[in-house]
Amino acid sequence: MNFYQPKLSEQIRRMYAAMARQFAEYKNVVGLKNDPKNPFDKGRNLALEAGDVKILLEFFTHMQNINSNFFYAVDVGDDQRLKSSFWVDSKSRHDYNYFCDAVSFDTTFVTNKYKMPLALFIGVNHHYQCIPLGCAFVSSESAATYSWLMQTWLKAMGGHSPSVLITVQDRTLKSVVSEIFPNTHHCFFLWHIIGKVSENLGHVIKQHGNFTEKFEKCIYRSWTDEEFAKRWWKILDRFELKDDEWMKSLYEDRKMWVPTYIMNVLLAGMSTVQRSESVNSFFDKYVHKKTIVQDFLKHYEAILQDRYEEEAKAYSDSWSKVPTLKSPSPFEKSVAGVYTHTLFKKFQKEVVGAIACHPKQENHDSTCSIFRVQDLEKNQDFIVTLKEMKAEVSCICRLYEYKGYLCRHAMVVLRINGHSAIPSQYILKRWTKEAKRRNFMGEESEQVQSRVQRYNDLFQRAMKLIEEGSLSQESYYIAFRSLEEAFENSLSANTSNKSLAEVVASPTQGMICIEEDNRSRNTSKTNKKKNPTKKRKGNSEQEVMTVAVTDGLHQMDKLSSRSVGLDGYFGAQPSVQGMVQLNLMAPRDNYYGNQQAIQGLGQLNTIATSHDGYYGTQQTMPGMGPMDFF
Repeated sequence: MNFYQPKLSEQIRRMYAAMARQFAEYKNVVGLKNDPKNPFDKGRNLALEAGDVKILLEFFTHMQNINSNFFYAVDVGDDQRLKSSFWVDSKSRHDYNYFCDAVSFDTTFVTNKYKMPLALFIGVNHHYQCIPLGCAFVSSESAATYSWLMQTWLKAMGGHSPSVLITVQDRTLKSVVSEIFPNTHHCFFLWHIIGKVSENLGHVIKQHGNFTEKFEKCIYRSWTDEEFAKRWWKILDRFELKDDEWMKSLYEDRKMWVPTYIMNVLLAGMSTVQRSESVNSFFDKYVHKKTIVQDFLKHYEAILQDRYEEEAKAYSDSWSKVPTLKSPSPFEKSVAGVYTHTLFKKFQKEVVGAIACHPKQENHDSTCSIFRVQDLEKNQDFIVTLKEMKAEVSCICRLYEYKGYLCRHAMVVLRINGHSAIPSQYILKRWTKEAKRRNFMGEESEQVQSRVQRYNDLFQRAMKLIEEGSLSQESYYIAFRSLEEAFENSLSANTSNKSLAEVVASPTQGMICIEEDNRSRNTSKTNKKKNPTKKRKGNSEQEVMTVAVTDGLHQMDKLSSRSVGLDGYFGAQPSVQGMVQLNLMAPRDNYYGNQQAIQGLGQLNTIATSHDGYYGTQQTMPGMGPMDFF
C-alpha cells in the first residue's frame, strides 16, 4: 500500500530491494508478527500485521521529508525485532513549550486490547483543544517498554518534564513515572477509576443497589481528608470490602485521584468524570476496536489537519468575535478580552451560576476568613477560604485545580469583600489569547552566545511566525516575503564573515533514535578498525544512539559506516554489531549529517566532500550516556 509521493515510494522500494537481497525473508528480520511457536519472543515484540513495518517506515520517512523537525524513534531488541516505536510532529513539539503544565499519557487502546496497540501523549491548548504530543505503538505494558517510551518522549521534548502527568491507575506506570519524572506530580484519570467500578465491583453493585450512590458521595462530596477517610471506611465495613485488593489499591493511591486531595495541582481540564468530556476523547472518533496500523497511519495527516483547522477557527473566534456579556458582573467584564473565546464561555457559566450562591461568614481571624456558600443550583454547601492580604481564595469544590479558572463560590466571596476583578494570580496565561506570545530568551537585547542557543531561539520565533502566517493567504505572503528577505540578509552576513567561530550540529534537525536492548548481547567483540574505542562495560542498561536521517537497511557483523549521497545530503549511517540497522533517507539540500562516535560501539564516519553546505561535528559519548540534542 503506497499512499505517499512517487519519489518516496521509489526510495522505499530501493531500500527494501537491498534488504531483500541480504535477508532470505523480510519478516524474519524485523519481526512483522510474533511467532506463537517461539516463547522467547512472546509478548516482547510489536505484534503487527504483514506489511505494517514497511508502512510504518514509509510513514516516518514521508513525515521527515515534509518536516525536518518531525521526531521518531524505534526500539529494536537484540533479536533484531521491532519492539516499540514513537513519533511526534514539529508543531506538537513547539506547542509543548507553552502547555507543558499538564500532560496525559493515555494507554486506553493498549489496556482495552485494541487491534492497534496505540499509546498517546496528550496536552490541552488555550482553546481547550487536544494537542497530540506524541504517539507510540508498544509491544507490551511492561516497565521496560514504558521506561523506554517515557525517556524517548522526554528527549523529544527537549528534556523538559511536565508539571503534571496524568495516567490510568497502574502499578507499573506509577513506578516508571516516579523514576523518569521525579519532580512531576503524577495523577490518575478520574474517569478511569470510575469506569473500573463496575468491572471490579460488579458483584457488589448487583447485591446492593445503593452502592454506587454511596461510593460517588464519598468521592465527590468529601471536602476534607478526614471526611473522605471516614466515608471510605464506612463503605468497606457496610459492603464487606475490607479485603478487596482493588479497593486497597485505590485507598493507597488516594492522593493521586480523589478530588479532595488534589490541592495546589493544576490539571487544566485533563481529568474529568467521563472520558467523553476530556480532550483524550479526540482520538476516539479515529480509533476503533478494529482499527489497524495501516489505516491509522494513512489518515494521520488528516487527523492533524482536522486538529489544526479546529485551532485556526478557535483562534479566529478569539480575536475577531466580541464576547457577549451575560451579567453585570465586574468579574465577567474584567476577563472578557483576556480569555480565549472557548474559555470565556466556560467561565461565564460560573459567573451566571454565582447568582444562585449565598455566602455566610463562619470564621474570621487576622490572616483569613472562612465562608460557607450555599449553592442553590447544586443543592450543596461549599467552604471558601479567603486570605485578604494576599487576595488568595480557595474553594473545596476544586474547580480551579481541575479546570484552571475560579468557581462561582470563590467569586461570590470575593465580591462581598469588595473585589471588582479576578486577582491576577488566578488568570492563568495558558487560557488567555496571549498564551503563545512569549519571549523564550528573555530581553531582546540579550546576546545569545552559543549556536545551539541561537538555533533554539530562532526556531521558536520562526514557529510563532508560522502559526500566524498560516492563518490566511495575506499573512502567508507577508511571512513568506519576510523569511526570504531575512534569509538573504543572513546569507550575506555569513558570507562577509569568513571565520565563523562555532560550527556545531543542529540540535533538533530531524532526529531518529534507535535503541537496542543489550541485556543479552555478547560484549566481548570489539572493533578491529583504526582509532579503536574503549571496550564497553557489560550491564543491563540500554544503549542509545541518535543519527541523522539516512537511507538503506543493512545488517553488519562488525561496526562500520558509510555515506550515501542524494540531492545534496550526506547522512551518517552507523551500524551496530548484531543489530538490524534502520537508515531512512530524508534528502535535504546542502546538509551533512552528524558524525558521531559512541564509546564502545566504534567510530561512526561519514563522507564529507568539499561543499558550501552545513557540516555536522564529530561527537563522542559514553557508552551508556544519552545524547543531549537540545
